[in-house]
Amino acid sequence: MTGHVVMRSRAELRRTEAVNATRKDIQALRALAVGLVVLNHLWPARLSGGYVGVDVFFVISGYLISKHLLGELERSNRINLAQFYARRIKRLLPAATLVASVSLLAAWAMLPFSRWLAIAQDTIGAVLYVENWVLAAKSVDYSAHSEAASTVQHYWSLSVEEQFYLVWPLLILGLSVAAIRLRLRRRALLALGVTLVSAAALAFCIWVTYTNRSPAYFVTPARAWEFGAGALIAIGGPHAMAALRVRLPSHHVALSGSAQWLGYGLIAYSAFCFNEQTFFPGFVAVVPVAGTVLVIASGPTGPLWSPNRIVAARPVQFLGDVSYSLYLWHWPLIVLAPALVGHSLLTQDKLAILVGAIALSYVSKKLVEDPGRTRLLREANPVRVFAAMAVTAGLVCALSGGLLLSFGKAQAAEAAKLESLIGEPCHGARSLDQRNGCSDPFGPAKVANVGPNEAPWFSAPECHPSADPVVYEDLQVLVECDFTGGAQPEANVWLIGDSHAEQWKAGLYELARLHKWKLKESLLGGCPFVDVKRVAVAGAPATDPHGQQRCLGWSAQVSDRIVKEKPDMVFASSFGAGETIHDGTGRPQIDQYKDAVTKRFGDWTAAGSRIFVFRDPPLTLHHTSPDCVALNPQQPVNCANAREEALVQDPVAEAAKGMGKPNVKVLDLSDQFCDGQRCYAVIGGLQVYFDNDHAARSYIRSLVPVLSQRFNEARQ
Repeated sequence: MTGHVVMRSRAELRRTEAVNATRKDIQALRALAVGLVVLNHLWPARLSGGYVGVDVFFVISGYLISKHLLGELERSNRINLAQFYARRIKRLLPAATLVASVSLLAAWAMLPFSRWLAIAQDTIGAVLYVENWVLAAKSVDYSAHSEAASTVQHYWSLSVEEQFYLVWPLLILGLSVAAIRLRLRRRALLALGVTLVSAAALAFCIWVTYTNRSPAYFVTPARAWEFGAGALIAIGGPHAMAALRVRLPSHHVALSGSAQWLGYGLIAYSAFCFNEQTFFPGFVAVVPVAGTVLVIASGPTGPLWSPNRIVAARPVQFLGDVSYSLYLWHWPLIVLAPALVGHSLLTQDKLAILVGAIALSYVSKKLVEDPGRTRLLREANPVRVFAAMAVTAGLVCALSGGLLLSFGKAQAAEAAKLESLIGEPCHGARSLDQRNGCSDPFGPAKVANVGPNEAPWFSAPECHPSADPVVYEDLQVLVECDFTGGAQPEANVWLIGDSHAEQWKAGLYELARLHKWKLKESLLGGCPFVDVKRVAVAGAPATDPHGQQRCLGWSAQVSDRIVKEKPDMVFASSFGAGETIHDGTGRPQIDQYKDAVTKRFGDWTAAGSRIFVFRDPPLTLHHTSPDCVALNPQQPVNCANAREEALVQDPVAEAAKGMGKPNVKVLDLSDQFCDGQRCYAVIGGLQVYFDNDHAARSYIRSLVPVLSQRFNEARQ
């Protein structure tokens, strides 16, 4: 009797799910997921963990796709892979292509050309569905950390999904074939296989999050287990729910309602309690994933007090219906809006973006998304669908190529203009010299941000990788430069530090040419040169063991080489205000840096080297940045920061001063960035900063006369 009831319950459940193809609880989860993502992007401080909405989407996708594939298997004992892929293309491609293309054209028209390069590259990555790998590669390139957001970088999650859709049917089909050949129950082998794959993916996710956190967020293998969690509901959920109804006939409804509330609670907890400092995805991603699993697995029904009765409300369902288009549209609007309104986004601007994104989502769903799924290439065979996809992607890539060409031309034109201005008496930092009689040193920029040409990371013709490099694992971090012009070198010099040391290269290279130095440079972004663990960068945790050991290993090797080679001079700088170190004492950073820097410099001076520390420039506070200048072209003084806020204490420079040694000097050029009240974004017609963290190459080069004077005074 019991077996008969179980079989009937399973059949009823399958019929119910077949009739209820669009489950209202799943639509509500979609609404919640997209709402969390959008609100997090608009108000990140208020919903710091809203990024977990993406994880909710991944679980939903794993469930729905696996349910579809299982249904096809059980009906026909096969999976038509060509039809499956063709349906995915028609479902996702039209709206995604439209938004990517419109966003590209809008960026071309509205944003400064310095941003076109990254937008074109990301758009190509987006339409080829590899954007997650593009961002993963950028995340491990320290020079890209401060890059402004592109209009399509949110396509990374779509890329992960498409890669899942490419592989998952093959896994399901392979396990099904194995079950037939081994004469095993299909669902049992599927459950075992998916569990093993998901467990391995989760283990990898935890490992890579704690060893290489930045790319871990984007790479597909670290997210595969989330799709697998959804797939396991599709594989075992119907059986589990049927068994629950039989064994607890009077309690299963209440248990479903409780599971639903708990699931939503776990998602809400993640959204409000996680933040940028949370090691995510890692094991903590289990929280929102488990919450989503509970909501889906407990089914669409529930008691009167079930949240499913609340989330069935029409506004929630509407948001779920347009969730895909809303996800696509909201981000480019956020990126483009400041250029449209002419200032950083205010609350009313963000509310307008929210309303506009919802309106665009409704229109594109009705006119693009739904017709694309139901009418586009309706009678076409899969080959024609694949061809249409290839042509569409090719057209968008060609459009991106046009933007790349335009970027190259604009960059060359601005670079030529910049060169023509170099000799003027009021150019750059020279405008601060009162003897030059410059009327408005802080007036409009004469040259637009020249993009990568202004980046501090560059090389010179006199430089080449060292034949005897500093090596740590796969890193070779030593460059040798010969600025003697064939003459006898007047001095052997080193430059060491992070990217904040690298930003001084444009000035130091000119000094090296002037004084005929041989120069060695060893620079590693995000790494202090002291023998103490770095635990945070710019407020974000940096406690992964691999990253810490990389910094410590590099700094130890560099120090040993300096002691061994005994260069005449060592130039050093580091983002001490933003790189938090931990020596185990819990003392203030200024004290920890004092001891660590004194120890390091003591070793170098004992070897006979003189040390010159570049005091770090003022912080931009995300205000004296190229983006602000682009929004205030005629009044860049609006982008200035208060001196006391921007010119924070530099613990490395303070430690050097505190040593009180004649062979350890600080080169402080703060007065070339700030006057008595403010620190500026434009000086002498030049933009002072390349991005939110580093000074522009041209401005540093304009400092050479002052730098040379200060250096000569310091080495007396």
